[in-house]
Amino acid sequence: MLTTEFLDSHQFLEYASWLKSLDTQTIQDYFGCAVAAEAVDKLVAGFAKDSKNHHILVAKMSGHWAGTIHIAAHGTEVEFGVIVAKPYRKQGVASAMMDEAINWARNRHYKDLFMHCINWNLPIKQLCRKHGLTPRNMMGDSEVNFHLEPPTPVTFFKELLVIQRNCLAIFPFSLWTYSGK
Repeated sequence: MLTTEFLDSHQFLEYASWLKSLDTQTIQDYFGCAVAAEAVDKLVAGFAKDSKNHHILVAKMSGHWAGTIHIAAHGTEVEFGVIVAKPYRKQGVASAMMDEAINWARNRHYKDLFMHCINWNLPIKQLCRKHGLTPRNMMGDSEVNFHLEPPTPVTFFKELLVIQRNCLAIFPFSLWTYSGK
């Protein structure tokens, strides 16, 4: 079962460790180039120092980290960085995270969403299109600039449903069934 959670700033080191555990190609597709472990540590330490403007959404499958979205806030704009570990691709992880992150951003009154898409990373471009975000070609790479609609009762309800799903996942289903004894 897929669950999600936002990390507290003291958990950002787990994010750095997870990033460093990914294969070289996944890291290159995410950052656009090879990135040393020290650079990841420095980057994530910066996120932790400015945790008011950096949020990390983690998707888990059976308790294992499957993917993340780094959400960087700049005034009324958010920028998403999406990454899914190889074993969890093509299972709806990125799509579920995008739905949740877009609702989260709308519910906090962010007005614009920005994403940078590495030219050769076709899955991220497909993900953007699936969610109504149109990548524009910018000197080889693509970027998405998308206006976020204001929150609605539906967006708040969707966020509550995600919270409920995550809470229910804590308890095994067998605890909810009657054994008849």
